[in-house]
Amino acid sequence: MTRGPEKTAEDAPGTARWNLWLGIGTLVFVAVCLLVWFPVDIGSGFLEQNLTGRTVPGDSFFPILLVGLMVPLALLLIASDIGTSKAGGETVGKIAPRNLLFIARIAALIAACLLVTGWTGPLLVWLTNTAGLTDHSGYRAVSATFPYDVSGFFVGATLLTCGLIHTARHKLGWRDVVIGAATAIVLIVIFDGLLNNIQLPPNADL
Repeated sequence: MTRGPEKTAEDAPGTARWNLWLGIGTLVFVAVCLLVWFPVDIGSGFLEQNLTGRTVPGDSFFPILLVGLMVPLALLLIASDIGTSKAGGETVGKIAPRNLLFIARIAALIAACLLVTGWTGPLLVWLTNTAGLTDHSGYRAVSATFPYDVSGFFVGATLLTCGLIHTARHKLGWRDVVIGAATAIVLIVIFDGLLNNIQLPPNADL
């Protein structure tokens, strides 16, 4: 009976503290952004006063908000590593083609949702023949008018959330679609309804 090649210690899965180092690396990145990058590269602060004396978000509002959301995620990664290390560590192996395929799928999903975000508003203008125009110039004329101003963000964010749910669960139900739509609506209410002088994508680029 012929025996196959024996696996060496290098081929066998081992233990590595990926979550710990990813969490620490994320915290270091956040610190560099807040202490070095943003103060040097961004002109205004988190909040500022406009010419009328109203307090409005500054140029660093969204960058700080974004990296701030990374902190609890990093802490969760570190906490999960501490939990798994007590059980002997996390079993890991080498990077396989399926891992790269997964990253490519996520990148393609994000790119497709960004395209949908950019074209939903102009398509809605074209379908309704709003302002008598059928291209991006027609959308610019109504880009501050509901529902055109939030249509692209709503559809794009819903599709992205549903796509990520399907990627994680390998199935998609009507409840998942409701969750995706509700998530988009909550973000619209916060950033377009409660915060003044904030433009949802893609309006700021037009």
